[in-house]
Amino acid sequence: MTSTSSGPELPGAARLVPVEGLGLLQPESAVMEAMPEGWARQQRVRFLKTATIAHRLRMARRMVEFSNLYPWQRTAVEIEGFIGNT
Repeated sequence: MTSTSSGPELPGAARLVPVEGLGLLQPESAVMEAMPEGWARQQRVRFLKTATIAHRLRMARRMVEFSNLYPWQRTAVEIEGFIGNT
């Protein structure tokens, strides 16, 4: 576990995935690639089974493919459409 001025960094923290000090050409895409790894790390720290984590990641990827939107762009309408389609 590393430490910052705001306190300890827990495994799976989003700050641990991107490279610090490196400017991003496509920040949305970079965040979208880093989010699943950070989320998976958080779940591993909670001792969830690999199969559970893999299933959750597949569902998250399916949501992205369905909506064609980044998570921070979605509304309840897209989420309801996805749930009604699964």
